[in-house]
Amino acid sequence: MEDPGERGTHRVEAFTDGFFAIVITLLVLDLRLPEESNGRSIEHQLVALWPVALAYIVSFVNIYILWVSHHELMRITTKADTGFLYLNGGLLLGVAIMPFSTSVLADHVNTSDATAPAALYTGALLWVALFFNLLWRYLCARPGRLLRSVSRQDRRRITRTQAVTLLLYLSAFGLAWLAPMASIAVTLGLAVFFAVADRLSGFASEDVADENEPRAS
Repeated sequence: MEDPGERGTHRVEAFTDGFFAIVITLLVLDLRLPEESNGRSIEHQLVALWPVALAYIVSFVNIYILWVSHHELMRITTKADTGFLYLNGGLLLGVAIMPFSTSVLADHVNTSDATAPAALYTGALLWVALFFNLLWRYLCARPGRLLRSVSRQDRRRITRTQAVTLLLYLSAFGLAWLAPMASIAVTLGLAVFFAVADRLSGFASEDVADENEPRAS
């Protein structure tokens, strides 16, 4: 009999997708011209926005690719229990900080005070990577909640990749204290790399209607 604490993934997917959409929308709120032009032309004001625009683009890419990774994780997950929901909430906490960390970074990206903003920014991504790892390991400890097409070898491979991912984001966080802008570039490179690597796709789909069929826990 199915544990009453276990459910399908539709509600958590819908909530998480809406959460990501709101966060990405909030990013664009900092893209606005100053209220006072101080005699500068529109062209000059737009050019002066480059730190905000750059921070927006980097954050958009990071958050969107993270959403894609989370979508792929949910695609191969058949059940979400209370523990999974709390871990997913921990991941979303890091995502929620991204608009704030992006705004702080944009305000200081071209100054000598960029160290702490870069550390805040990379720290938020490190937090997300940590909880993504915890989510995956939680599922690996309960393989009955994954598609049958995800083999033991697949789980080991993805676990190794997740561990390396966490270490790379930890390295980016450490680099923020030495070379702030280089650490931001590393996070962008990591996001693009993992988008190309497509860590969680390629598994055969299963009929969601079969999720009530008894599975090994």
